[in-house]
Amino acid sequence: MHFNVLSTATFLSLLPLAVKAETFCNRASGKQVPTFTVNVDNIAADIVPGICGGLWDNLKSFADCIGVSQSYCEARDGGLAWGFAVGQSCNNGMIDATWWEATKNEYGSISCVDVS
Repeated sequence: MHFNVLSTATFLSLLPLAVKAETFCNRASGKQVPTFTVNVDNIAADIVPGICGGLWDNLKSFADCIGVSQSYCEARDGGLAWGFAVGQSCNNGMIDATWWEATKNEYGSISCVDVS
């Protein structure tokens, strides 16, 4: 019985580590116009507009990423959802850098990957 109490206490002490924000970025490049999708869990809805503003502002620093369409950035399912279509020359590293500049990776870092 003592083992069960110790195991439960150990589990509960590790629980905060298990709820770390899950952050990912996908670039669907199988189309003429690639689309980026970034999802981040565990961001309060009231701070999402500020983060979104920072993302759009920082994205403008890359000339190759100007001219986005089908864009959104919003609170969704307890986190943040950011997506857009953009020209071929806007690359994964530019989106990763935009995320870092806007958030300083406070909600996790991203590393955009190509998906089909």
